[in-house]
Amino acid sequence: MLRAASRVFTVLRPPPSRALHALRQPPRSLLAASARPPPLPSTLVLLCRFNSTVKLPPADKPKPSISSILQKNNQGLSSFRKVVALAVPERNGLLIAVGLLLVSSAVTLSVPFTIGRLIDFFSSPNPQIPFGLGIWQASGLLVLLFTVGAAANAGRATLMRLAGQRIVARLRRRTFTASLRQDVEFVERGEGDVLSRLSVDTSIVGESVTNNLSDGLRAVVMSSVGLAAMFYTSPTLTLLMLAMVPPVSLGAVFYGRYIKKLSNKTQEAVGDMTKVASESLSALRTVHAFNANEQEEKKFNDRIQTILSLARKEAIASGIFYGSTGWSGNITVLGLLGYGGSLVSQGVITVGDLTSLLLYTVYVGNGLSMLTYSSIMRAIGAGARVFEVLDRQPLIPLHSGIQLAPERRGTIKFDHVHFEYPTRKDVKVLKDFNLEVKVGETVAIVGESGGGKSSIHSLLLRYYDPNHGRVTFDGQDIREFSASSWRDIIGVVPQDPVLFSGTIAENIAFGDNATREEIEDAAREANCEFIWGLPEGFDTRIGRLSLSGGQRQRLAFARALLKKPAILALDEATSALDATSERRVNDAIDRILRSRQTTCIFVAHRLSTIARAERIVVLEGGRIVESGRYRELVLGGKERGERFRSLMAAQLSAADTSVTMGSEKEKGEGEWEQVGGEEEVVVEGKPQKS
Repeated sequence: MLRAASRVFTVLRPPPSRALHALRQPPRSLLAASARPPPLPSTLVLLCRFNSTVKLPPADKPKPSISSILQKNNQGLSSFRKVVALAVPERNGLLIAVGLLLVSSAVTLSVPFTIGRLIDFFSSPNPQIPFGLGIWQASGLLVLLFTVGAAANAGRATLMRLAGQRIVARLRRRTFTASLRQDVEFVERGEGDVLSRLSVDTSIVGESVTNNLSDGLRAVVMSSVGLAAMFYTSPTLTLLMLAMVPPVSLGAVFYGRYIKKLSNKTQEAVGDMTKVASESLSALRTVHAFNANEQEEKKFNDRIQTILSLARKEAIASGIFYGSTGWSGNITVLGLLGYGGSLVSQGVITVGDLTSLLLYTVYVGNGLSMLTYSSIMRAIGAGARVFEVLDRQPLIPLHSGIQLAPERRGTIKFDHVHFEYPTRKDVKVLKDFNLEVKVGETVAIVGESGGGKSSIHSLLLRYYDPNHGRVTFDGQDIREFSASSWRDIIGVVPQDPVLFSGTIAENIAFGDNATREEIEDAAREANCEFIWGLPEGFDTRIGRLSLSGGQRQRLAFARALLKKPAILALDEATSALDATSERRVNDAIDRILRSRQTTCIFVAHRLSTIARAERIVVLEGGRIVESGRYRELVLGGKERGERFRSLMAAQLSAADTSVTMGSEKEKGEGEWEQVGGEEEVVVEGKPQKS
């Protein structure tokens, strides 16, 4: 009895630690600045280590302003309101569950009263059952009452669980939709963190909305009615018991805030762990090729150790909190029994009354422990991380701006563009970059690796916006167009095409509602003849790595050509094709570009691809240093094309061919010629097809 009754003093007692439980949560890879918890109270500073590398004397340490404290508290309050608001669509089912909760709570709260009366009944010389009932009638009535309570409790649990699953599903849909709306930079910077918010954090929030809401309502009912019954039985003993509630409650508040902070750090650490696991498993071939298993295991184990360190801190804090509340409860219960026993001996209360009061004490303690303050804090922390994604407005909105007509054509112009990536602000990628591409023109961008060639495509597709300058289309800044309609007129073929799980037809028609005939026409144009040789043709299901590099590139070509784009952006798009396939694909692209007035901007290193461009621009140091037609750059002498020829010579040398690029005075030993409409390079006196 002493041990059971002491539970009243574990006010707001949280459930067991969940830090280690995070290891068993669904994989999360997610990113992004996570929600910061409110500052810890000064009484808990001893539980944490001041992480700054600068050690300041206490008097010199900055004090948080009142406004900052209020702002952080308001953020937590705002997250709590948003978490509660998630239950609004489930209000009908939740209202029924609340009604069943009241029924089951009423039955539960009748137990202490019944036990007290039974004790007095059996200890009385003249026992009498209320309402004139017999012993068997009273027993049958109690069994019926308990059966109704059990049925109500089962209904409540079922309705709450179903509502929780629907809330989690709805929240995950919203979070995934919001994630897809974000900027490329936002997601790529922390993909694992985004996934962790999508999986684990949404589960924590959904559990809080339903289970904690249900437990909270049950706690309010049981605590309120239990306290009322205790006051009715003995106001003096009840006040004695309540004397210990304020200090223990205050400790629970501090403990809950500390748990919230640890929970946020744990979830971030689990996201980092999942990111490492995701990267290693997705690049498993590379890991095996370089025998990097031990290296990847060490990286993963380091993340595990971080999580265990946080779990250790939570375990220590939980032990201190549970131990102190348990000690306080036991000491107070001893006082209750001592003082209550004296009241029984004086005839103020009966033995049954004292027993009922102690049982109500247990029920009130159980009710208060259901409030699970630490779980609420954990849910608020997880909710803040989810709502950060939901509430974040992308820097480049998808649907805000002028809707661009698909048939519109115009000149593309990069006007004094300066650009640096948000994650590398100290590295200037493009510096005063200027380029004008007319309708139907084909421009090749060449240069050394890391020179900013692919960044031009990123700016063209509005994955990023320039830091200075602008990109225009038909004389209009592309930032005035909605990003979705602007990207609709651009066909993209990246160097490493991404294929999704599904059929070949679904991959070609990705993002476009095309007919089967249109899909097959695009496949023919892209030289995807291998599809017709597959057992199920266009209905063959493929995975991320189930096709060769050349086959994937041709499917990416078909996907881009299916859009009938006004602009075609190619980034080393033929790097995985053999010479015959490359020639056929390039011939098909030439025909399409001429027939549709499609503008093409491509990045390439292969000479055979570069030579087809109407204009070649050489990029160096973020600027265009040379520009002209292929023949002009090849035969331009020292005054023009020197850097272009150096790049081409370096490529030929890299192919284990000794190439000597001579001047016009040394003609015949490094001269570029045009023979039969095909470029040839004189290499050591022998013409080589390019």
